[in-house]
Amino acid sequence: MKTYFYILFVTLFLKNLSFSQELWINEFSYNSLNDVDEFVEIVAPIGTDMSQYGLVFFHHNGSYTANSYNQLSGGITSSNSDNGKGFFIVMTCNSSLLELYTPIPSGITTQMVESEMGLTNELGGVLLINHLTGKILHGICYELPISSNPPESIENKMDLNSFQWNQEDFYLGVGGIDIVRLPYVDGYESVPNGSISMIGTGFSHIWTTTNGDSPNISTPGALNYSQGALPVELSSFSASIYRNSVKLNWRTETEVNNYGFDVERKTNISNWENISFVNGNGNSNSPKDYSYTDESVNNGKYFYRLKQIDNDGAFSYSKLVEADFNSKMEFSLTQNFPNPFNPTTTFNVTLPLSGNVKITIYNLLGQEVKTLANEFKDSGVYTFNFDAKDLNSGIYLYKLDANGYSQTRKMTLIK
Repeated sequence: MKTYFYILFVTLFLKNLSFSQELWINEFSYNSLNDVDEFVEIVAPIGTDMSQYGLVFFHHNGSYTANSYNQLSGGITSSNSDNGKGFFIVMTCNSSLLELYTPIPSGITTQMVESEMGLTNELGGVLLINHLTGKILHGICYELPISSNPPESIENKMDLNSFQWNQEDFYLGVGGIDIVRLPYVDGYESVPNGSISMIGTGFSHIWTTTNGDSPNISTPGALNYSQGALPVELSSFSASIYRNSVKLNWRTETEVNNYGFDVERKTNISNWENISFVNGNGNSNSPKDYSYTDESVNNGKYFYRLKQIDNDGAFSYSKLVEADFNSKMEFSLTQNFPNPFNPTTTFNVTLPLSGNVKITIYNLLGQEVKTLANEFKDSGVYTFNFDAKDLNSGIYLYKLDANGYSQTRKMTLIK
């Protein structure tokens, strides 16, 4: 196993993002075993005063806690800029490989921090926050087991008495956070030379050089100081149980040179396999919807991803989606995630029987504020998205009514 693990971020400008697209963590590297390499690369508009922002590092030791903070300093220059945005690099004494493999272009602002940023071989992550308010702008949680849920909040144990947000916990539903899950595969001969596999959700999608696939150095977000958008903009990808099968649905907002999609599947005990191919639309400036039904499933949990292939052979991976196929389904309404949220959140509904399904949102006064669904649905597992951009902060109720079954849960909107 190699002594470092790179995580690279590629920005996909998705329609349903709930936080600023002006500032984000574009690339990130941490030590997975020994002290070899660490850095954080941030993208922001040219001229941005980075002293307005800082990095919080957190770990999991029984609970998620934040123990380290670094205020940033310096500005964003026009060097290697794209669409009015440039780069800012945070390094430590363990940033040698960054310069060894891809020297930082002249003019890009860098900042050296004395500590090792608290990035060690354990479950943890980093948050990009507003220095004055503590508001999360973007974040990453890494080495999360595939069976575990992402953290909803991080306890603030930092003693920063002069800060407005001192001792205030960080609620991840209020900002965007990407997830890097275990297990990942790392080869001895691999080097930080490309972005080849994408996982996670949120503002950036997470790319790693360590899953054994062929690298693609030209991919935006790789170690080439590029942060342009991908040729195919994938805005949604979901999996749902449909009768005795798993149905995948995805949508692209724009397409350039799109040959199509390999549909890949794996389980907890099997490797990725290609199960189908869906033709793309080549070039398109309008949304396109796609679907595929996997009928060769048995009881168990399945993971799916899309391999988007260009006409020139270049490719990229989507995030992972999962489907827990169980022939003995029962009615259920899951807790929404994230929670608290701002302004979007999701939850699942399991329907063992076909029939009319109604999903209703209420305020605490019992007043109906929105109906998400009121229609006939076949048996299966469905994912519902709720956008509360027009509602005020507060606690809301969401209720499932189907075939005489009823269940209600609470969710918290914080703006």
